[in-house]
Amino acid sequence: MFFYITIRNMENIILGLLILQKMTIYELNANFKQGLSLIYAASYGSLQHGVKKLLEKGLIKFRETVQNGRNKKIYQIKDSGRKVFFDWMVAELPLNNLETIILSKIYFLGLIEDKNTIIFMIEEMIKKTESVENNLKMLDSELSELSLPEESLKIAKYQFKTLDYGIMAHSSAIQWLKELLQEIKNET
Repeated sequence: MFFYITIRNMENIILGLLILQKMTIYELNANFKQGLSLIYAASYGSLQHGVKKLLEKGLIKFRETVQNGRNKKIYQIKDSGRKVFFDWMVAELPLNNLETIILSKIYFLGLIEDKNTIIFMIEEMIKKTESVENNLKMLDSELSELSLPEESLKIAKYQFKTLDYGIMAHSSAIQWLKELLQEIKNET
């Protein structure tokens, strides 16, 4: 399943990738295709836009080189970019794009050095996902009380199936996060 990310999230993902290593936009794009494509579908243009915004904000810089007769810009993160990235990693999770943001933060979880911070982050992910799951279950309960006319039932049946999927997906995510949390707690 692909999730489209907002420009703001794109900037944080780029910062995370640049913490891992200096890269050209071409290399950033290749990293998305190789690793993040399971989470995101990002275009080359959205990467360029994200890099441009990060440059404007002074969070990254570049060095120009010439390789095989072609100009090449190699981007790297600045200290201010590192701070923004790590602040985002531990920031409260928004309800919109919850799954996408959780997966992106977990993708970069290895950059967090403090085990207690990692545990806290995953516990917060579980709480937020449980909250959304509970809201979906309440909605399901309310909708099951509705009395719909026969002609509406055919359409509503499948609309309710999307709610079933949402509940199931959140339930699975909670289980997965709990297993990850236990795995981390068991590490020495």
